[in-house]
Amino acid sequence: MLSSFLVAMISSMLIVMGSLYSYRNMIRSRIGDVNVEDIKDSIDMMDDPYDLYEEEREQEITDIKQMIKEEKARQKGNVLKNTTQNASAMVSVYRLIPYAVLILGFIALSNSHALSVLPYLIGLAAGIPLGYLTAKRLFVS
Repeated sequence: MLSSFLVAMISSMLIVMGSLYSYRNMIRSRIGDVNVEDIKDSIDMMDDPYDLYEEEREQEITDIKQMIKEEKARQKGNVLKNTTQNASAMVSVYRLIPYAVLILGFIALSNSHALSVLPYLIGLAAGIPLGYLTAKRLFVS
């Protein structure tokens, strides 16, 4: 009973930690490719409390809405490209090995007749927040 709980908890912790680590690496690699612009002036103009820039703000709002529509249309056309770019995080070794641990642990428990379903499910549920908190502590700088 305890073995079912521990195997499920450890494997779900490893899955969450591996997923967060691989996505972190993917995001860090993409951040280097992005040129971040300073948009402080635009925000200041949009937050004008005295409506000094009312006409300009209305134009900016319509421009932003148009940009959002164009970006959505562009993203719909790039579904395959986005999927292949994110595939590195989806099929990462950091995710595949924990899933293998989950499957092999389940098979080992089942073959040795030590599998208890309720403790196993509770262990899976308990491992998710523990894995998140552990990954946050280890990987967030």
